[in-house]
Parts: sequence; C-alpha cells; structure tokens
Amino acid sequence: MPRPSIPTALARLSIRSLQTSAPLPPPTTSLPLSSSATPIPNLPPLLPSTTPSTLPSSTSDALALIKSQSTPSTGRYILARLHARTYLLHPRDILTLPTLKPLQAPGSTLSLTKILEVGSREYSLRSPAAQAKELKKGLTWKEKKTAEFPTIPPEVVRCELTVLEHTKSPMERLLKKKRRKGYKKTIEHKQGWTRLRVGDILLGEGNVVKPEGLQI
Repeated sequence: MPRPSIPTALARLSIRSLQTSAPLPPPTTSLPLSSSATPIPNLPPLLPSTTPSTLPSSTSDALALIKSQSTPSTGRYILARLHARTYLLHPRDILTLPTLKPLQAPGSTLSLTKILEVGSREYSLRSPAAQAKELKKGLTWKEKKTAEFPTIPPEVVRCELTVLEHTKSPMERLLKKKRRKGYKKTIEHKQGWTRLRVGDILLGEGNVVKPEGLQI
C-alpha cells in the first residue's frame, strides 16, 4: 500500500484537529463582581509616614535616646580602635589580640581610649574618627599623614577590658630553601595572644563641651 504524501498527511492532521475542537457555548449567567473592586475601610497606609523624626540637638539628648533602648550590659555596642584595627564590641564579648606590651597580669583592667562610635538598636553617636576614610579624600598626601580626627571623649562613654589570659598558638614551622645552594632552614614560631573580656558600656550625662564634628 503506498504511503500518503506529506501534504495529504498534514491535511488529515489539520482536519482532525478542527474536528476535535468544539466551540464553547456563550455563558448564560453573569459572574458576580470581585470583592476586591469594593473599597475596604480602615486599611493601614501602604507607605510609611513621611514626617521626619526630630533629631537630638545635643549630646545629652542623644545619650538619653540610647539609654532608653539599652542597659550598660545589654543592647549597646561600640566601635573601638585597637592595634591599628577597628573592632565591633558588645558587653561580655571575648576579644583575642596579639600579646599586649607591656605584659599585664590576668585580672587587670584596661580602659579604651579610642572609641569611635557608640549606639543601640536604632540610635548611634558617631565621632569624626569613624569617618576618617571619607574625610581624608579631599586632603593632600601630606595632610593625610598628619591628620588626626577626635574620638568620643571618656566623659561621654567608658568601657573597660579585663585581661583573662596570655596564651600561644600551636607551633608553626616554615621551611626556607635556596635552589642549587644547598641552603635549608626551618623557622619555628609560636604566636602569642592575649584574651580580653569586654565590660559594661557606661554612658555619661553628656554635660561636656561637644567635640568639633561629633555627629549624632
């Protein structure tokens, strides 16, 4: 039996598809209106309020806002500068640093002198030293080396660190060699560390002269 040609097969397929698709009758009943079309009263606004919140005008007002959301042992944080690095600290945190010199006995306390920022969940008090990178952009390379920005004074915020222990890391061995020289040398080293516990973050009353550039 000869096979049908391609146009004949396509015609049969098209006829079958037309025969199997039956037109739907028009709807006799109208659908009810959607409930979303009717306005629903007492809905909250979609966008937040555009009224700006009033910023505190003095350091004491800013400290009062921070105190309203936190306590000396919970809900506060500070940004402090130690060993040319900036650390985010909370009360009762354990901070591990390279061995501090001069060596302090375990149990002794150290006071932080370079506090850049203090704050709570929604409010913060920031010094110009916290934005030193942005402030140095408009200075020359000579001015960048000598530029010093003030930090938060100890009359505004105080925090002490308690020395827990002095320890050392496991032995590290580094093999140095030179090609075709027969030189081999093994360097052994143990890095020393000091563990510190962060104490309570105490806020003053702010009844001091406001440092120039202190941001609230």
